[in-house]
Amino acid sequence: MILAVIGKGGVGKTTVTSLLLRRLVESGETPVLAIDADPSSCLGTALGVAVERTLADMREELRENERPPSMSSAEWLALRAEEALVENPGFDLLTMGRPEGKGCYCYVNNLIRDHLDRLARSYRHVLLDCEAGLEHLSRRTSGRPDAIVCVVNRSRMAAETIRRSLDLFVSIHGELPRRVQLVLNQFDEGEPLAAQMTALAGGPFSGVVTIPRDPQVAALESAGESLLTLSSTSPAIAALGAWEVGL
Repeated sequence: MILAVIGKGGVGKTTVTSLLLRRLVESGETPVLAIDADPSSCLGTALGVAVERTLADMREELRENERPPSMSSAEWLALRAEEALVENPGFDLLTMGRPEGKGCYCYVNNLIRDHLDRLARSYRHVLLDCEAGLEHLSRRTSGRPDAIVCVVNRSRMAAETIRRSLDLFVSIHGELPRRVQLVLNQFDEGEPLAAQMTALAGGPFSGVVTIPRDPQVAALESAGESLLTLSSTSPAIAALGAWEVGL
């Protein structure tokens, strides 16, 4: 399953991605390939994983033709991309890195997409922490996701970003996946604003979950520690505990 987590910057998308990864690993749904496809590259920090190289670093090297003459571009990328893959118990992390610079990157991006296609076949699930929109699903990473998790906080703009992103997805792929799930982050269960944000976000949604404010999450993020170490008593963990994420 390819599971894409989308949302406007600052809504808690990386936090939700981390919690979903924890759930997949604890449920035995492994191995998982976690891809940080957001240029801000915060997923490694949230997971407590040190990231030294990104695919963007290799993209620039390949574009500058730094490969040996005896190797094809695809062979060179496959070899060097292993350096950007950080192995962990139950999951591996791959960080895409910064956006393209000036000039044309079409050829290099096609090589990266082909490499990710091959790499993804070695994993049970692929979990994408996406940019605010879904443009990169058609140009940087592979394929059409089987499920989309839309993260919204208490900002109207966050809900409108989801609506635009889903409209864009339909324009690219023709229709939405069967599983489009909404996460209302930092909401109290049943509050009127939650219903308003759900309506603004569009949909249709196959499931909705409300995650309350969680002091344990805030404390770990402030300390720069891994969200994978959250206690089982965490309100955020409890909120996701009984939620059907579409597995």
